[in-house]
Amino acid sequence: MSCPLHAFDPFDARYLADPYAVYAQLHAEQPVFYSESLGYWVVTRYDDIKQILRDAHSYASRNATDPFTPVTAETASALREGGYAMQRVLLNADAPLHTRVRRHVAAAFTPQRVARLAPRIEALMSRYLHDIIAVPERQVDIVQALTYALPAEVIFLLIGMDSEDVPAVKAGSESRVVFTWGKPTPEQQVTLARDMADFWQRAVAFVEKRRLEPRDDYTSDLIRLRNDDDTVLSLGEITSVVFGLLLAGHETTTGFLTNALVQLLSDPARWQALAADPTQIPAAIEELLRFDTSVIAMRRITTTAVTIGGCDIPADSNILALIGAANHDAAHFTAPATYDPTRTDARDHLSFGYGAHYCIGAPLARLEAQIVLRALVTALPGARLEPNQTFDYLPNTSFRGARSVRIHW
Repeated sequence: MSCPLHAFDPFDARYLADPYAVYAQLHAEQPVFYSESLGYWVVTRYDDIKQILRDAHSYASRNATDPFTPVTAETASALREGGYAMQRVLLNADAPLHTRVRRHVAAAFTPQRVARLAPRIEALMSRYLHDIIAVPERQVDIVQALTYALPAEVIFLLIGMDSEDVPAVKAGSESRVVFTWGKPTPEQQVTLARDMADFWQRAVAFVEKRRLEPRDDYTSDLIRLRNDDDTVLSLGEITSVVFGLLLAGHETTTGFLTNALVQLLSDPARWQALAADPTQIPAAIEELLRFDTSVIAMRRITTTAVTIGGCDIPADSNILALIGAANHDAAHFTAPATYDPTRTDARDHLSFGYGAHYCIGAPLARLEAQIVLRALVTALPGARLEPNQTFDYLPNTSFRGARSVRIHW
């Protein structure tokens, strides 16, 4: 290793509270370094990370969902006994498997299906907004009142799952985040593994139900596309896609909507500008995705020796690409620490990834954010953050969103 080690703790509460201060320091002092405690090379600069995401041959994705904490024998036994059988399909798959699965998964994820969800998302938002406005104290925890559950209900609309399963799915998703991207103790890991196995069995049962009783939903589309041909998609692969959506499809949006509301409400002028002119919302969303993304890191593994930022990195090395740092790289974005919804290059952000693994759900996430923000700024133009709050974040390397945000109006 030709570059020095660096003390870096992505699980530290201070880092999660303000990773951007750390990113600025790393950009200035050590933009590429090896973290001995993580066993990962950490990369922070925009151009380097975009190249990593672009070059799927040199930087494979097979480690994208490997647990940071090594799996114990007891944990592995708990997964086996629970029948956990998730397959590599999208986020953690490489060509040619990824190419085949993504082609069919994207074919079913049509713009028409996303567009048809718009009035149903609007109806959902109206229901949530009605309950918020009805609170006599005119103050709520907006996470518990809105951003925690609504994104899960949107994914349920897409895949055809019943909304009464939202609490179980949200709880199961948090278990998966901690298991895969967190730092659980061996005892916690076993408990989380059992939760994940239960979550997997829930997905298995749901896909089988849709196989027997197809409807007008995304899961049924995948089953119809399969047409009993495992060379197109196997039932295990479809279940794995659904299992993935039951985490990535809503946890990322929960975090982003929460971060967006914190950033907009922390400065009344930002919120009032959108209330005065909601047509600015799409541009604001792109800047918010850049400014305070909910996906702050992605992982890759080198398939060959590479050089990044002057550092020689051997084959089979783990890479932690800090997406949040890339989005705040002054070499690419002018005044990156400034929220500026008028900047013309905001859409250059890497919050949805780049290249072969670009997020297929990006159009749905953008649509959902537009509907939510438009409804909120229209109904609550005088909304404010409750003062003197300390935000708490789930300790993990990759997903960031405050778990409680109190607002009043």
